[in-house]
Amino acid sequence: MSEPHIRKVSPDELEEVWRVHVASSNDGAVRRGGQAARPADSPVASDARAGLASDPDGYFCAVEEGQIRGMVSALVRGRMWYLSMFFVLPGDQGRGVGRALLERALAYGESRGTEIRFTLATIDPRAQARYVMAGMAPRWPIYGLTGDAAAVTRLAARAGLDPRRRELSCDSATAEKLTAEVFEHDRAIDLAHCQRDGGTAVAVERGGEIAAFAYRRGQKIGPAAARDETALLQAVAAAATSGEGNVTIRVPGACASLLEALVSCGFQIGGTPTLFMASRLFGRLELYVPSGPILF
Repeated sequence: MSEPHIRKVSPDELEEVWRVHVASSNDGAVRRGGQAARPADSPVASDARAGLASDPDGYFCAVEEGQIRGMVSALVRGRMWYLSMFFVLPGDQGRGVGRALLERALAYGESRGTEIRFTLATIDPRAQARYVMAGMAPRWPIYGLTGDAAAVTRLAARAGLDPRRRELSCDSATAEKLTAEVFEHDRAIDLAHCQRDGGTAVAVERGGEIAAFAYRRGQKIGPAAARDETALLQAVAAAATSGEGNVTIRVPGACASLLEALVSCGFQIGGTPTLFMASRLFGRLELYVPSGPILF
């Protein structure tokens, strides 16, 4: 085989790039003793499209013999560089394709003057070793949880939500301000995507000011940010009760009090946790709930 050619991804290639992600993710799940999570023809996630739109210069693919065999996407938010997605087809792993892709993604961050690198890593030791070599150290796990209607009801009671309360919305400017306080960047472009993608932000007010917000898109909760742990719990509970059916949420191990509250109320931890890795800590991430693995 010839050496893979690394180049930027064009919008019309996103479907093929997504197929690499699905195939690699399913292979990893099976190797860890689980089952393939997605059908091969799963549609491209809206967050992946948003990442390409915001950072087209950080989206790369490896092409060999006319086929895309690997992909990587990196997002820059202020001084932070985030490794959003990084996948190589199972049959092409161990051949240097991933190394070449990651080098281009890292160079993108350097060209933008970033100071901090972070990512969510699977438990694959090969991937973790590569991230350690790129200067990112393991910090804490990220747990995926699901709560049914009964668990959500218990969570609302635990948070002290009044069932007669009027749901309080959160405008974009306020959400951006709170996000900047805990994340060191307002994430305006990502919050705008959440809104366009059907997300609704609910808020918690204290002393006449918004103390926390949480987005809900379909059954998924996040992102969420708060000024203290109590407000974060209340915002997550408000988002969970703002719709019907089960809800899912990804909670960093740094959010220990929120994690304990969810589990004690009957939320179930599912799947294999991912690992938050970062070149150094930043912000107040114990008060932040990510939107998911692609945009964080």
